[in-house]
Amino acid sequence: MKFRLSEGLVIDSDEEPWRTEGLRVCMFGGPGSGKSYTAALFAEQFLAQGGTVVVFQPRAEYHVLKERFDVLVIGGPHARDLDFVPVSPPSYARMVVEKGLSMIFYTEDVEDEEKLVDFTSRFIRCVLKYEELHRRPVLLVIEESQEYAPSRPSGRTAPPWVYQRMIKAFKDCFLQGRKLNVSTIAVSPRPQEVNFTIRQLANLTFYGKFSPQDAEYLDRECLKWHRQRGLSVDASKLLDLKPGEWLMIKGAEASFIRVTEPRLTRHGAETPKLECAAPRAEETSKAISALAAELSEAVRKAEKEESELERAMARIRELEALLEEKEKEIEMLRTALAVKETLTVEVKPAEPAGAPRLPSVIESLDADARQVWMLLRQRQGLYKAEVMAVFGWGRRRLNRALRTLLNRRLVKVQARRLHALEPIV
Repeated sequence: MKFRLSEGLVIDSDEEPWRTEGLRVCMFGGPGSGKSYTAALFAEQFLAQGGTVVVFQPRAEYHVLKERFDVLVIGGPHARDLDFVPVSPPSYARMVVEKGLSMIFYTEDVEDEEKLVDFTSRFIRCVLKYEELHRRPVLLVIEESQEYAPSRPSGRTAPPWVYQRMIKAFKDCFLQGRKLNVSTIAVSPRPQEVNFTIRQLANLTFYGKFSPQDAEYLDRECLKWHRQRGLSVDASKLLDLKPGEWLMIKGAEASFIRVTEPRLTRHGAETPKLECAAPRAEETSKAISALAAELSEAVRKAEKEESELERAMARIRELEALLEEKEKEIEMLRTALAVKETLTVEVKPAEPAGAPRLPSVIESLDADARQVWMLLRQRQGLYKAEVMAVFGWGRRRLNRALRTLLNRRLVKVQARRLHALEPIV
């Protein structure tokens, strides 16, 4: 592959160091420095030479590639072919590698940061896996790369391990890309926030115009490493660069260049929508239909798994509530058992023959109610738990006996203590 940036500047993948190391590009610059323009220039020339391009973009800029090339726009407000459904990275990766289908992902359609980073890392791993067999030329362009491979994964919305997995996928792409015919371009306005190893592994780095407030930090965090390798670079020189002007670092060489090669398509940042699109190849149309069907099935499966998970969680909550209720009953029975072990009941000896009998009202009670009334006559002021412990009853049996006594006004409750009353004759 050859990439022409200006009249005298051509990057040839058959020359060193790219023939040995592969093409690993980092492109850093502030807003308006020409990052997206230059990255899209690489993408256009890669497509023109028969390669396959994959772009992850947070803003609709690369959709203009459809003016000249057969690419698939996934999500976004302009020229959308399919919705961005981050449920099946292998489906997308398979179409890229096996069918040569170029894709542009509009990442703002995925609001969940963890889902987006996880999808991207899994997608890259799948591409590298499928490239073991096919070796198709693939160019991966990741805009806002500091959001995928940050220098400090902690303190973000997604867990650190999600970013660590993405950083590993990035490193694998840089280190193994040459063997698998995969080239990568990482684009960021904040190079100091991009993982240091990713910046270090790049063999072609572009630094564009930066604001004064970024210059000192950029010099300390990014350019210092280049100076330690013997390069003469000064961040203050980046303040005066114009759009399209770059400090280009290639191996042990550093030079200021200007990108003058015209784009084959318009700059997407200045073009709200397409006026025309390249004709869709029949094979591409079939691949899109197959991908849409596969994604629909993946969505259906994901929704089914989610509904099953919700049912399982509801059942778990139901069982937890039941368990809590049973634990309360067990605790109450333990209390009653402890009271029973410490409580002694005085049982009066049987009255001699001819002793006065109980009042007829008491005699007419059922056996349970009569036992409760007689116990309360002996020991006024017992709690329900104490009565249950004496007789070894459950709550329902005691409450049934107490209702009978309360209805006949043979017992009263004061501050949860039970007292026997004399029958009204």
